[in-house]
Amino acid sequence: MEIKRICQNQWSDVKNIYLEAFPKAERKPFFLLKRAVRKEKSEIWVASENGVVAGFIVLIPYHDMILVEYLAVSNQIRSKGTGSKILGKICRQYENQRILLLIEEIDETAHNLEQRIARKRFYLKNGFESSGVFIQGVSGNMEILCHGGSISGNEFIAVQTHALGRILFGLSKTKVIAETGSHEENRTRTK
Repeated sequence: MEIKRICQNQWSDVKNIYLEAFPKAERKPFFLLKRAVRKEKSEIWVASENGVVAGFIVLIPYHDMILVEYLAVSNQIRSKGTGSKILGKICRQYENQRILLLIEEIDETAHNLEQRIARKRFYLKNGFESSGVFIQGVSGNMEILCHGGSISGNEFIAVQTHALGRILFGLSKTKVIAETGSHEENRTRTK
């Protein structure tokens, strides 16, 4: 499997996977992803095999941090290690930086509880840890996971403000709701 920055001829395949993988409420308009790459505000890395796009990851670099905005694998090949390969490549590529991502908080009353638990296990298996920071935004309560070091709530707010821009960040109503600092406690909640 080859994992490298997006090529011009891969945009259509990436868009198809993007539309199938994320509900409308979680997607930015696709042209904004393309514009962010063109303006070098974000990067898209694509996993492909024999010229077929298998998945992608959208990254937003900020100082010594990399925010994973989206990670998706084609529904035709899920559960075959592609997501782990993409994350492994990114963690090696940016080994001297902290890599951050958001997941839905484990909520026992959530309709997709099993999916949330599986998602967290996937990231823990791939070397991420809970930062102990939980945020609230328009998508609900989220937990921040990190690889390569931890992050404070204030650092995450700075990354998110950079990622969205001040106006959209304000509209997102994102705020830190808990900052425990207890990485071990949060890591074991899903084991």
